[in-house]
Amino acid sequence: MDLETKIDLLANTPLFSSFTRRELSKVAKLFSERSYPKGTTIFREGEKGDTFCVVVSGELEVWSGGDDPQLLNRLGPGEVLGEMALLSEGTRSATVRAARMVELLELDLESFNRFFASNAKVLSYFSTLLTRRLAAVHRGEVRRRRQTVVTVSALPGLKGKSLVASALAALLREYAQAEVLLLRARPTSTQTKHGQASLSLSDVGRAPADQIRSAIQVEREQSATLDVVVDSEGVKDLVQGFETLAAKLEGTFPFVVIDLGNRPTSLAECAREVADVSVEIVDHADPGEDPSATSSPRVFRVMNLVNPASSPIPIKHCEPFVVPEDPELPSEPGAAQVRYLRANPRAPASPPLRRLARKILGMTVGVAVGGGAAFGVGHVGLLNVFEDNDIPVDLIAGTSMGSIIAAGYACGISPKEMLDISARIGNKITTLSALDFTLIGPGLLAGNRVVAIFEPFLGPIERFDQLCFPCQVVAADIETGERVSIGDGSLIDGCRASCSVPLLWVPVRQRGRVLVDGALVNPVPAEVVREMGADLCIAVNAVPAPEKGVTNALTRLWRRVNTLNPLSYIGNSRDLPNTMDVFMNTLQILQHELGKFKAISADVTITPNLNEFTWVEFYKTEGLIERGAEAAEKALPQIKRLLAERRAEAVAGADVPAQGSAVLVG
Repeated sequence: MDLETKIDLLANTPLFSSFTRRELSKVAKLFSERSYPKGTTIFREGEKGDTFCVVVSGELEVWSGGDDPQLLNRLGPGEVLGEMALLSEGTRSATVRAARMVELLELDLESFNRFFASNAKVLSYFSTLLTRRLAAVHRGEVRRRRQTVVTVSALPGLKGKSLVASALAALLREYAQAEVLLLRARPTSTQTKHGQASLSLSDVGRAPADQIRSAIQVEREQSATLDVVVDSEGVKDLVQGFETLAAKLEGTFPFVVIDLGNRPTSLAECAREVADVSVEIVDHADPGEDPSATSSPRVFRVMNLVNPASSPIPIKHCEPFVVPEDPELPSEPGAAQVRYLRANPRAPASPPLRRLARKILGMTVGVAVGGGAAFGVGHVGLLNVFEDNDIPVDLIAGTSMGSIIAAGYACGISPKEMLDISARIGNKITTLSALDFTLIGPGLLAGNRVVAIFEPFLGPIERFDQLCFPCQVVAADIETGERVSIGDGSLIDGCRASCSVPLLWVPVRQRGRVLVDGALVNPVPAEVVREMGADLCIAVNAVPAPEKGVTNALTRLWRRVNTLNPLSYIGNSRDLPNTMDVFMNTLQILQHELGKFKAISADVTITPNLNEFTWVEFYKTEGLIERGAEAAEKALPQIKRLLAERRAEAVAGADVPAQGSAVLVG
């Protein structure tokens, strides 16, 4: 960097705004240039300070807390750091690391003391800066990331990288409502469709930002794309090239998705060095977050079942993102595939890619649906309102009757289809047909018919590894009292276990356990949704408290029959509830109160007004669904507000505090 460039850089830094050009010339000669790769520790908390720095490019993260470090803030171009330790002749107050490749201008202690320690204007600036930083620390403010870089790479020989990269660019643009650049690495020189040569990564450092922007292709309603030629650069040169390119586009593209080519192999090796988020196509992964993933970059794994080495796994957790074979998906990667995925949100390949995009933004939505026999039917109305209002459901967990609704929705059965199914089975004849009495098990009913009646909610899907998006159902181990979350194997078996009301239905023996209705331990499985990886949790407590005077047909029939029983007049017991009502009302009270407690961890809790209904009234599906829909409508403003807040937090550079006001750094 020549002297004039240094002077210009310092002149645009708030600290030096009062300096004359001559003063800047003297100071600029004393600054040395230093470049640090991503992950480098610039300052370490507690060490003696002997350097003052000005950020030229890149991004720094400020951490404090020793064994339990906390991210205090981020620093970007034009900001200064290190002055406190020099002014107080003390130690560093925080640890500073390079969040991406960073260029600094550094000044040693002697030069700092000569030019700044007795300069009234500089000391006044430092005083103001310190006040702002202390206030920011007190308020817990953290400067948002200026730009998010997402890399997409694949293990050798695996397909799907370009599909994932192009879909992510389009979906991030849609969900974040911000501009996204799809940067495609190409192994050899190519010609764009406009006949212009692609940009060479090795020339990025010398190319002005305007020249880079002129090479970007922009199509209507599509993500901007930029092809860069990569020849035989080593990993270090590749990292520097990509980070320099991204830095020159800061302020234009809050998100950059880099489609790393298949050659050379050093491209894949540089993925985690370049990325804030690294998406990796793998051939195998166990359900759940990758335990080897670090906080920087965040690593997400994608399994593409088109690859012969990849086998289906249970879809029971947000991660990994399993993309099934989709015969309708256009074979040629690019715009045609993106158009197909956006136009067909229920296409096999669409849900996992949409969930991945929302996960990168911290916007995945999980729904916890409870039980309560007929009360659980109200969830159908709620899901229908969500779908009509574009509220995504990325993960779902259900208990008891809610397990059937949850599994059905995860199977790809739309709420509209569920409404039709409910209308067909919602009658007294169907309800009575569920009464499969048994004398050979510890329950009044065998429980097989009730599952068979609701089997249409599951469609043709039989197993958890065939689901469209993650789902778990909750049962209880009657011998230990433990919650049992089921997310693999047979869907019917899982739902049957989750619905086994004690004494009413025969328990189910699975996995070495005796399982009954999950509502005994977790009637509203919000914590299960959290464990599955949801960013935003919506919990539905559909079971109301019993309402005095509200009875069902079975109770009324029993009372009429009981008037003919002479023993009912003994001990004034004729007007008391029957044994079944006592038991079911006891369960209803338990589920309602425990459900309120279990829903505490949710971001949004929805409680439909179902007080006028009873647990057995499956023949009143229309009213139950209507009340569920009404409750969902009331919750929409809160849900949309929370999603908007998460979107704002995710978009790089949104509401960034003014330079110099971020955090205490010494």
